Amino acid sequence: MNPASWKRLLLALWCIPLLTLSGCWDVKDINKRYLPVVMGVDEGEKEAYRVILQIPTVRGGTQILEDEAKSISKAIDQIRTKAEKSIDLLHLRLFLISERLAKKGIGDVVDFAIRADDISIKGMVGIVQGKFEKTLYHQVKPTPEVSSYDYFSEESGWTPSVTIDRLWEAYRSIHSYTEDMPAPLIEAGTDTLFIFKGSAIMQGDKMIGMVSPDETMILNVFQEKYTGGTIEVAQDTSVLIKKAKVRHEKSWTAAGPRLKSSIALDIVVTESKEDESNEEIARKIKQLIEMRAAEIVLKLHKLKSDTLSTGQIFRPMLTEDQLKNWKTEWYPKLKHEISCQVRIRDSIYFKET
Repeated sequence: MNPASWKRLLLALWCIPLLTLSGCWDVKDINKRYLPVVMGVDEGEKEAYRVILQIPTVRGGTQILEDEAKSISKAIDQIRTKAEKSIDLLHLRLFLISERLAKKGIGDVVDFAIRADDISIKGMVGIVQGKFEKTLYHQVKPTPEVSSYDYFSEESGWTPSVTIDRLWEAYRSIHSYTEDMPAPLIEAGTDTLFIFKGSAIMQGDKMIGMVSPDETMILNVFQEKYTGGTIEVAQDTSVLIKKAKVRHEKSWTAAGPRLKSSIALDIVVTESKEDESNEEIARKIKQLIEMRAAEIVLKLHKLKSDTLSTGQIFRPMLTEDQLKNWKTEWYPKLKHEISCQVRIRDSIYFKET
């Protein structure tokens, strides 16, 4: 084979891999895309759903796009139609649902988000109390480094007085036989974006009640989500939870399921009256936790909502029929007692006299 033929052969071999490359022909410049981080869903005035998208701007503000339609996906398509840029939902981190829609059911919202290919199932869910539009349109001093979902992030502004409920957890609870979920309940703030009002108590996909921020912390301690939790015992006495462990003793009698839960807390005293000993503080903490826990158990039983997920504890003992009927037949018969043991670690904030 002559040198010219060799050159043509080598050129052909080099071109073959190029034919298999798809390239990046469909990539859109980031300046040509809207990247919403918050989606709000409410009942529309004329249609079934009203969808509001919050889009952060490069100057630290927020741009709002919204529309109404018979379905959530249709409303988003209509927003895309009138927007001058492409809308990418990959960065959605927070879904805010109005209280009036939550009382009718959030199942459609959660199902839409779970089924959508371009929405992360790690996004968080919250319920807006009060004026929905005011909360979604509310803005404070531009702070580019802070976003709405930071208030629910364990790496940012979250505290144990706030519930964290992710999309996949909401979907699981809605379709579960043995548990219900609490959801963070918020409204527009004054000097901050949100004010946390407590937690919405759900039964399936419907909001049926609420608990206060103090009661929410007990729920989180029961789920062993306690990092940074502060309990105020009296006007001048407060403690910080350093460790929490919950143990359960379950049984099944002729009258139905029985459960004894023991919460072991390691705490550090951050403020205290001079005349109160550690033993006295521990006794007050024990009484306070047990009182609030008893109130929560009574409230949840009246609402018939298994927000403490006690059905999960009994799940290995349940037959298939008992499993399906847990919330309607067996949970109302559950006798649940919660006790608390408190151990005070050496205080690092003050010295006792």
